[in-house]
Amino acid sequence: MPTELSVQAVGPVLGASENPAQPKPETFTPPAQAPPQPPAMVIANPTLRFDVASGLVVIEYRDANGDVTTSIPTLRQLEAYRQWSQPLPGQAAALAPASSGQASANRKA
Repeated sequence: MPTELSVQAVGPVLGASENPAQPKPETFTPPAQAPPQPPAMVIANPTLRFDVASGLVVIEYRDANGDVTTSIPTLRQLEAYRQWSQPLPGQAAALAPASSGQASANRKA
């Protein structure tokens, strides 16, 4: 089965930006640089804090400025805990001897 195959020489393949008729020197313009920005303040989100008056851990969510946006429990709930709270275990022991000493002194009188 004879095949007739002929191959012809082809010149180099040029890209779209390559034009041998009009060679142009490449010019490089560096991009404009903005002044360096100060490092952004890193805020841990959420933050935990211990409210001593109520004896609770408070979870606080903050915005980009660092202001508290949400609190669990809320400030209103914390106030209710503070208003109606029982003495903490360490505080109850400290108050007990003083009150029992007073009661025994009242019984003797």
